[in-house]
Amino acid sequence: MHKGLMALALAALGLAAGCQGDRPEGGAGRQARGDRAAAGTGVPSAGDAVTDLEQGWAPAVRARGREAGFGSRMLPYPWLRHLEQAGRREPFLAPAHLQSLGFLLQAPSAGNPDGLPVGMTLSRPTRRQGEAWAGLGCAACHTGELRHGDHRIRVDGGQGWLDFTAFERAVIDSLSATAQDPAVFARFADALETPANRRESLRAALIERASVLEARHRINASDVAYGPGRLDAFGQIFNTVAVDVLGIPGNRRSPDAPVSYPVLWSAPHLDLVQWNGSAPNAGPGPLIQNVTTALAVYGHAQVPSRGPGYASDIDFRQLGRLQDDLYHLTAPAWPASILGALDPARVARGKPVYAAHCASCHEPIDARDPRRRPRAVLTPLADVGTDPRMVRNFLDADARTGPLQGRKALVVAGAPFGERARSIDLVAHVAIGVALRHPLSSVRDAVKGHHRVAKAALDTHPDYYKARPLDGVWASAPYLHNGSVPTLEALLRPAAERPATFQVGRGEFDPVAVGLATPADGGWTFDTRVPGNLNSGHEYGTGLDEAQRRDLLEYLKSL
Repeated sequence: MHKGLMALALAALGLAAGCQGDRPEGGAGRQARGDRAAAGTGVPSAGDAVTDLEQGWAPAVRARGREAGFGSRMLPYPWLRHLEQAGRREPFLAPAHLQSLGFLLQAPSAGNPDGLPVGMTLSRPTRRQGEAWAGLGCAACHTGELRHGDHRIRVDGGQGWLDFTAFERAVIDSLSATAQDPAVFARFADALETPANRRESLRAALIERASVLEARHRINASDVAYGPGRLDAFGQIFNTVAVDVLGIPGNRRSPDAPVSYPVLWSAPHLDLVQWNGSAPNAGPGPLIQNVTTALAVYGHAQVPSRGPGYASDIDFRQLGRLQDDLYHLTAPAWPASILGALDPARVARGKPVYAAHCASCHEPIDARDPRRRPRAVLTPLADVGTDPRMVRNFLDADARTGPLQGRKALVVAGAPFGERARSIDLVAHVAIGVALRHPLSSVRDAVKGHHRVAKAALDTHPDYYKARPLDGVWASAPYLHNGSVPTLEALLRPAAERPATFQVGRGEFDPVAVGLATPADGGWTFDTRVPGNLNSGHEYGTGLDEAQRRDLLEYLKSL
């Protein structure tokens, strides 16, 4: 059923193929220094200012990309502003605490008056939801920061370091501690100016919200620790729909195949996305993908619902603009003024080495061509040899359909569901139903966010990993789908010679090996001996001599 899914969804939404969205506000901004703030705010000071690389976004687009949400509702925003860390009389939003969880700090701005970190979002009150909510947006996971000496280089659409599990645990613990400790609760209620006759209601609301988040946390418990910069996105999306939305606890599957947060530049131009190439970009594909992401990141859908489609908390006003902005994001160029100039002779010698050993899977592209239409190359799992767990979990996941049994797989088309269905088909059904609940908004967002990409035949059972063009690969460490190789230099060596363990989460950059500097201590220890974390496979170019390897690395820096 999965084959042809997006084509049928296109018809269901009533969209015309070939529409083009408006271009965003233009202007290729110059390299800029930013994110400074007055002393005492906790935002990085002028001494370690952030460098924003030119990536095709004007400053205003960059700012909204780091602030944009899509309806994620984790907890009421006034609560977050006054929440204390569990066991400490320190604000939850204290800069050092946020940094310990992997957030990137930024200064207050017109669109972010409280100076929330990159990707922490504020959902404005609506008629149905009478208060503002805090949640997460794309930028929390897809904004990178590289550190080299005194320099901090921020990369939009890059590999983020958010420790998603630790952040969720910290919020739950803080909510629980606030409800249980009389002194902490009194300070919290005073800060919210809660009248005496409503304080027990407030306490009950805290307990209820902590319980909801705790249930979500337990559903997504895994024996494979994610650490900073990784998440089993498919596993958690499957559980959101099959367990939470459908209300069937027995549908839970362990999300134990964490993958790196993928880079987003050029992704909207590809024919297929996701690490296993399972999602087409043609038609309303990006809209459906973003709806599923929004549901998984503290969104909610009601199945079944009265009326057409399914009710949800998703903010459709944001999705179309978000998709269109990402279409115009480009890979960052190597910042020679910070990391050192490239050697032109080595780059020239490395180009034919790349052509011989890399180009058949990683197609060279003009990364600055606004209408580039690259194709992903799908390599069978047996050939690439990398950790199989992400692919196997995707293929093997199915679930009881419960309230969806007998409903058409594509909501308005397709065969009816039986007692069980593939988890990905249940996710697609709910996402389409949520979009159909807002037909005008969905059409508007899909049209605005729609751009021409190459159409791809979609395999019903994708036993592959996807190879993408390598524009900006220098800024996307660690490598392989599960982040199990810290540098490009290590990736060009046989798996047996790659580091068995290394530190992640600090963002220190090694411009020689190209990737994560690996100090002996500090950060979070990545152990490649754990199933799901294996650093095996992708042994391409491993037979190069030292000079060829150095030339290829120099060429890869230039992409």
